[in-house]
Amino acid sequence: MSLQFLHPNYLWFLFILLIPIIIHLFNFKRYKKIFFSNLRFLQNLNTENKRKSKLKNLLVLLLRMLALACIVIAFAQPYLPISGEKLSNKGNELINIYIDNSFSMNGKTEKGNALEVAKNQAFELVKSLPDYAKIRIYSNDIQHYSTSLNKNQAIARIQEINPSPNSLQLSKTLSNIRLDSPLDKSQVYILSDFQNSQADLEKLQQDSLLNIDFVHFQLQATNNLVLDSCWFEKPIHFTGPQKELSVKISNHSNKDLKQIPIQLTINDSLKTVGSMDINKNSSEITQLRYNDRQSGLVQAKLSIEDYPITYDNSLYFSYKTNNVNHILSINQNKKNQYINKLYASDKNFEIKNINKTQLHNETFNEFQLIILNEIEDLESGFKQSLQTYLQNGGNLLFIPNEQIESSVNLFLSDVLAPNYLEIDSTQQRISKIETKANLYQDVFQDLKDNARLPDIYKFYKLSAPNNPSLESIWLTAGSEKLFTRIRYGKGQLFQLSMNLNGDWTNLITHPILIPTLINLSKTSTNSSKIYHQIGKKNTIELTSSSNSNNEEQFHIKNDQIGIDIIPLRINSFNHSTQLRVVDQLRISENYVVTLNDSILQTCSFNYPRLESEHSYYEKQEIENKIKAIDENYSVISSEKMKLSELNNEKRDGRQFWRIFILLALSFFLIEGILKSRTT
Repeated sequence: MSLQFLHPNYLWFLFILLIPIIIHLFNFKRYKKIFFSNLRFLQNLNTENKRKSKLKNLLVLLLRMLALACIVIAFAQPYLPISGEKLSNKGNELINIYIDNSFSMNGKTEKGNALEVAKNQAFELVKSLPDYAKIRIYSNDIQHYSTSLNKNQAIARIQEINPSPNSLQLSKTLSNIRLDSPLDKSQVYILSDFQNSQADLEKLQQDSLLNIDFVHFQLQATNNLVLDSCWFEKPIHFTGPQKELSVKISNHSNKDLKQIPIQLTINDSLKTVGSMDINKNSSEITQLRYNDRQSGLVQAKLSIEDYPITYDNSLYFSYKTNNVNHILSINQNKKNQYINKLYASDKNFEIKNINKTQLHNETFNEFQLIILNEIEDLESGFKQSLQTYLQNGGNLLFIPNEQIESSVNLFLSDVLAPNYLEIDSTQQRISKIETKANLYQDVFQDLKDNARLPDIYKFYKLSAPNNPSLESIWLTAGSEKLFTRIRYGKGQLFQLSMNLNGDWTNLITHPILIPTLINLSKTSTNSSKIYHQIGKKNTIELTSSSNSNNEEQFHIKNDQIGIDIIPLRINSFNHSTQLRVVDQLRISENYVVTLNDSILQTCSFNYPRLESEHSYYEKQEIENKIKAIDENYSVISSEKMKLSELNNEKRDGRQFWRIFILLALSFFLIEGILKSRTT
């Protein structure tokens, strides 16, 4: 890599070095005669002075020539291009600056808050750029550009950058920059703390058009206590029974923590307080128990106290509590009088009967249990709706008809359930009941061996699908399956091998039928997610029917913090309505879904916990990982060099004119000292 000159034509002025040579050669002194009586004492001294004078004149000549040469070279502005190329064509200079504004950048560096330091460095860099520079400012919220910015626009865009719950993978950031300028060669500055969860260095690829500098921010070590997640083991929300909420808390520190308080607030009222011990660098799960005494919408908040990182100290969740179990019986011809009589006698249940031909406007998500009562066949749309209902957590009970079409077994095969085979008319009896099944939790204290169980006069033989979730709840003495359960998605499909008519079984007169049917609706997990994660593509499925046309708009809002958005509405094939939320919500809180100012249900959004564990790449680690990728990648420390100086070097090369000016002054100074000592 050779030294180059910004103004090489100025080097022609080096010919002025001939002037001091000419002056030196033709500057003959005129000697003045002085008469002495005797020159014998001056003869030796005169010979010595001539030698010294000649040497001094040659030194002065050399110093003057060097000084003049340094001045000429300084005006020619010598530089050493960093990239090895001559950077004289700057008219299309493109500068891309990515500022990582994820929550981890709220950490502290030696100079203060990392995000603010990054913004200040970006300010200085933009101000140092020439007016013709094209600039693009990226962040986790600003991921694409159609046009470039000028200096004033870039400064305004940097000022708008604030901490964001979004976290963007490093490879995705560089991919976005390349998509915005696929043919342009440009300079890229990545200002980040390079957290392990975000900096996917192993996915970086060679790119000859991007010159990439990683500006590394070294954050000070910080302990963090994280309210990680929460869930219900039994997501069945009814008034009265005690609930058990599981809460996971993580301790990202090197210190054991004792008696950490956890608060649960429901509808702005403190519900319960718990505490737990957490070992260093570990996670623990605790349970909070409480009761919902009123039906309706529940908005809840879990909270802990931890500083200085606070965004993950709260966790919002919401659900709807019912005091009535809603059951839908879809009948082939007539309703089942035994089932209806059982549910109608209990105020905690509400059963709705419809004929199979009346399904067009029915929303399955409203029901905790759907009974397919002696259905002969299933149309394709009906099958798809049932599968979706199961996937979302619904409970389905299938009671067979004496005549079953192939479409029924096709549906059962699709969900990996046993198929109905031939009818066995050999009289049997229920010989074994799986008392430990979830369906019978808290039902049986002890089932005696000689207990009189229901008789079965005829039944369908069931196939044995390859499904590890298959559970045989009732069996005959010959191990024939009479009542089974399989899991499909989040839901459960229960199958009887017989219907409830008197010529099939005497089950309707046996006490075992009552807890079986009651618990079927209470084990449903058909409920909405209790919270969503900000930054993801979230789908909110409305659990209640809303008589709205496509022109009416749903809103998701929180009046206390002044947020009101209109989500994307999706009408699904099973007559339910879904709302799609991507980037509109940015604040962790509880919200309500409204239509025409009427509240339909609740939803909750929380910040992602991806960056709660503070693990970062060191500068040396980044250098080692990118060494084998491309020479266009480099790493600099944010504390050791200003970006403005680095960019000037990249644009104009390493400048040496100041050095030559200093050399010229040094030569003049030496000349002056030499003259003063000889006078």
